[in-house]
Amino acid sequence: MADVHHLASRMMLYLLVFTAVSVVGFPLFWMVLCSFKPGGELYATPPTFLPQEWTLQNYRDLFVQTNFPTYFANSLIVAGGATLLSLVIGGLGAYSLSRFKFFGIAAFSNAALVCYMLPEVLIVLPLYIYVVKLGLADTLIALIIANTAFTLPLALWFMRSYFNAIPVSLEESAMIDGCTRLQAMYRVTIPLALPGIVSVGVFAFNHAWNEFLFALVFTSSERNKTLPLGLATWIGQDNIYSWGMLLAGAVLVTIPVVLFYLLVQRKLVVGLSEGGAKGE
Repeated sequence: MADVHHLASRMMLYLLVFTAVSVVGFPLFWMVLCSFKPGGELYATPPTFLPQEWTLQNYRDLFVQTNFPTYFANSLIVAGGATLLSLVIGGLGAYSLSRFKFFGIAAFSNAALVCYMLPEVLIVLPLYIYVVKLGLADTLIALIIANTAFTLPLALWFMRSYFNAIPVSLEESAMIDGCTRLQAMYRVTIPLALPGIVSVGVFAFNHAWNEFLFALVFTSSERNKTLPLGLATWIGQDNIYSWGMLLAGAVLVTIPVVLFYLLVQRKLVVGLSEGGAKGE
């Protein structure tokens, strides 16, 4: 009887998971299907589920009629640069907060979390003033710095909790064996905290990849636009939307994020679960 109840509960769990995945995944599935439909079929009534005529014309038009390759390259540079800076600066800062004791450390940590709670719209103007004064207006460097400034507080907070969960005695043993403080951090602490670092990196990359407001304010030239801004401003010009190209662009924008998640999926799950158990 216990086995029957266990099987029924498992089936109910699988059904709930399947339903949740279907609800979340159907818009993405529909987007992919529609990106292969010709223009006339996109506006057909009633709409067709599968394309009656499969076509790659929307993707061809996207690359021929827009600067999509430039947008794509810019987004990769911005997202990669912001992620790298967030991990390096946040990792060093979090390690310092975790391993060194000084006056005001708790207040500083709490202030970092409060800074992340501020929405982008409140910090975009002060950042823009600094960007202009530094001569970085309309550059990818400005976007990298802005995205790093926004994600760094949360990265600092998360990685500090992971470093706190690693015993200091492991580093002390490495230093007794001849390692310096940085070598002990690199060889002992970082490998143990790698799942948490990966989860922070995924968060930073995803935010910078999809970010729109900073790109809208800090860039003006066509050569420095990122994917969200480029697709929104070019495809929607003259109030005429090419939905086929827009859907094709959305599919191509989604692919790098999905691949990134798949590559780091195991580390990400471990990092998130450990973060929930060890978080402060």
